[in-house]
Amino acid sequence: MNLKNSHLSWCLNIYPGESWAETRENIHVNATKVKKLLESNERTSSIVSQNGLGLGMRIANEAANELHGNTAAFKKELQDLNLYVFTVNAFPFGNFHQKPVKENVYYPDWSSQERLDYTVKTAEILADLLPEGVNGSISTVPVTYGKDLPDGAIKNLISCAQKLKELEEKSGKLVKVALEPEPDCFLERTDESIDFFNLLRKENKELAERYLGICLDTCHMALQFERPIDSLNKFVAANVPIPKIQISSVLSLDSDKHSTKALDKFNEAVYLHQTLVKEGDQIKQYPDLGDAFQANPQGEWRVHFHVPLYFNGNEDGLSSTSDLLNEEFMRKAFEVCDHLETETYTYNVLPDAQFDVNQSIANELLFVIDKL
Repeated sequence: MNLKNSHLSWCLNIYPGESWAETRENIHVNATKVKKLLESNERTSSIVSQNGLGLGMRIANEAANELHGNTAAFKKELQDLNLYVFTVNAFPFGNFHQKPVKENVYYPDWSSQERLDYTVKTAEILADLLPEGVNGSISTVPVTYGKDLPDGAIKNLISCAQKLKELEEKSGKLVKVALEPEPDCFLERTDESIDFFNLLRKENKELAERYLGICLDTCHMALQFERPIDSLNKFVAANVPIPKIQISSVLSLDSDKHSTKALDKFNEAVYLHQTLVKEGDQIKQYPDLGDAFQANPQGEWRVHFHVPLYFNGNEDGLSSTSDLLNEEFMRKAFEVCDHLETETYTYNVLPDAQFDVNQSIANELLFVIDKL
């Protein structure tokens, strides 16, 4: 949706599928259902009907190989469905559903030729699909998993920016790549992300500032007890480009008041659930929820488990950080960033969930709009 001169969507990584056939089916079946739900709502019907519904696609490497150079038919399909693409999630290279993902989601990382080739290929696809007058963005891994900068990572990122420059000169379409900070990765907190972007600036200021930037995921910031509005203001003050903001909430529980047994059912085997626990001024960090259970610290637990934006809490003491996504944050987000998407990719592993996924996605988009 085009709102306040920015584009709002949801990330289609919620839907399983690595091949192009599966990706295309998700758009025809699920994206069109979300579109109908928004068209039937008085707050969004005119926006969607007049401007179309934007999509935050997820294109896996397998799908990218099939779609690359063959976008014409799909672009016509999008026009017929009154849909358009403005951003792509190219964070997961391969499997992102059904079998364990865990830390494999960060590989291949930015030290590898595979990551560079995949990202450039995705950018070329996105440039083919972009409507006239709309720029593109691609979110990607936060360099690597762990705190050691791998050899070749900076070189590959600058090489990617050079390819994006050549793409813009050839196609007239501007596509930016945004590194997404996440706990236990080379980029996790705001300050170190700013420091790393300054390294990219030193390598090549023109390319870095034109084609690279940070994808601010509000779940990841809140998980580390950083207020998203503070992170946003820091990036803006440091003149770090923010091509994309992912609006999401993290699972929370205060173990001083409630039993952590309520979190047992969230300790599932597919995704990595980094856990941070704050007691007083101290924050303890664990690679996965199971590690936190073994240590059993006291304090406020925040678990890397994206929960719906509209979830406020329940009788077991579970809550979320959606209260941080207030009017102040939303106004600033839409002011400084052209591309925003909700990203609750965990619907398929939410315990005891009884809901329609596409209706929930529509409800999350309405949550954002209500804050505006």
